[in-house]
Order: sequence, then structure tokens, then C-alpha cells
Amino acid sequence: MTPSGTRRPRVLLADDYANMLTAMERLLSSSCDIVGTVTTGAQLLDAARRLNPDIVVVDLHLPDMSGLDACRQLKAAAPDGSVILLTAANDPKVRQAAFESGASAFVPKYRAGDELLPAIERAFAAAARGDAG
Repeated sequence: MTPSGTRRPRVLLADDYANMLTAMERLLSSSCDIVGTVTTGAQLLDAARRLNPDIVVVDLHLPDMSGLDACRQLKAAAPDGSVILLTAANDPKVRQAAFESGASAFVPKYRAGDELLPAIERAFAAAARGDAG
């Protein structure tokens, strides 16, 4: 809970680079509850099922599956869950594919410092209103 009594978003992070996971944890920990970090798609799907996070932040490229495939599977398992796709590429076609796969947001890694927390906050607020996507 925050000082105002509102619940903080519970966030699961997935990236195959440990340094990126550490950086995201540092960036988000003051505003979010990081419920887990994983480095593969299989770990992601298992952790999401066990931990039931509000938001999943997933890299586009995991060693065993694409972030797009992970997003589709996460949305099939929990349609009201929010998935934010994070990628090094800022390609309009990839952005479109991310939203088509059910992502709530698409954040280029080079913009994560400025855009990741606001994307999480928007997705969490949308879920609270009942219009998560």
C-alpha cells in the first residue's frame, strides 16, 4: 500500500539480460511491488500463473520465445491482465504487432527511463477502471 492507502501495482519483469532486470527493478521499486524477475518465456508463463501480477513487462526477445508469443499466451490465460512490451527496436511494424498481440503498451528500451513507469501507471489505472487491455 502507498501512504495514501492505494495499492501499488504488482509487476513481473522478463528480460534475458540480468543488467536490464536490475535497472528496471531500480527504476520501478519506489512505485511498484516487483513480484519477480525471469529470463525466459517458460519462466515467465510459470511465474505469471503463480504470482498473478497486475502488470507484466516483457522483452520482445527471450531465449525460448518471442515477447509477442508470450504476450498472446499471457492474454489468453488472463485476458484482463496488462502486458507491456519492451524492446530495443522502435519499429512501427513491431509496435503494431505488439498491440495486435494484446499489449497494453510498447516501450523502446532507450526510452524506458522516461516511459516505462508512466506506461505501468496507465495500465494499472485502466485495470482499476475495468478497461484493461
